[in-house]
Amino acid sequence: MAPNGNGRILRRATGLTACLAVIPTVAVVAGCGVDLSSVTGGPPAPAPVVIGAADTVEGELVARLYEGALGASGRATELVLGLGDQTDRLAALDDNRVSLVPEHTGRLLWRFDPSSEVTESEDVYEALNRSLPDGISVSEYAPADDRAALVLTAGQAESSGARSVADLADRCSALTLHASTTFSEDTHALERLQSRYGCTFGGVVPAGATSDVARELIAGVSAVGGATTADPVVAQNELVVLADDEAAFTAQNVVPLFRSGVLNADDVRALSVILQLSTGDLTAMAARVRDGEVSSAEVAGEWLGEHT
Repeated sequence: MAPNGNGRILRRATGLTACLAVIPTVAVVAGCGVDLSSVTGGPPAPAPVVIGAADTVEGELVARLYEGALGASGRATELVLGLGDQTDRLAALDDNRVSLVPEHTGRLLWRFDPSSEVTESEDVYEALNRSLPDGISVSEYAPADDRAALVLTAGQAESSGARSVADLADRCSALTLHASTTFSEDTHALERLQSRYGCTFGGVVPAGATSDVARELIAGVSAVGGATTADPVVAQNELVVLADDEAAFTAQNVVPLFRSGVLNADDVRALSVILQLSTGDLTAMAARVRDGEVSSAEVAGEWLGEHT
């Protein structure tokens, strides 16, 4: 096990043969007047870390942050864009087409242990480490969190005085929730809202993308929406995310998933700069990219320059 840059222990699944650097030996010839006491050269440089990015602004942005952090430490990297959904990314990792992909802790846990009921960040991370298949590992997660959330417009939040789910709980039965597809991925969230807050909505309407949820809220069709906290549409429309003090929604912290043995201790330390990445940072950067203000490479470089 290798320590990461945050003093934590890098926990990894075992079972995949690690790459070994083979150092050639030199036969010392005695008595011929040739001095071979010093051996030139050294171990071969490790293979580049091939980073795969999802076909989303957020996925590409985090991949570029990982690429920049590793590159700044001297590690060679390559970037593969447009990998698609989680199934595509895991297949690329399994086939060794890429060696590292940005992921979210909760979504990985749902895949590898669908029965898990934990929701808090550290609990989700611990359960994820126990559930990882042989051959893949994670290092520490960042504070940036894309968990499901209830959202209101600023006007709705002000008029109702709601800043948390608890503030809304006694009115849930009179409200219809317009839920995005990504919100609905947390399949037991509505049950936990009922058990932890006593909040049961009068109706739940699938709304597709978060932009559709925002449009319904702004038009006054719905008083409450279901989105995810790091979706840039939330920031772009100045939606208010209600605090979830009882952790009804599963943590979705940004985390690197990689083939075991690919990263060494120096690589893990290099990636520790991403442990400063907040949800606000991620949404603000993604919104700038979506608005065409900067490219994902430019904004990633700016962030790394400010945090290293």
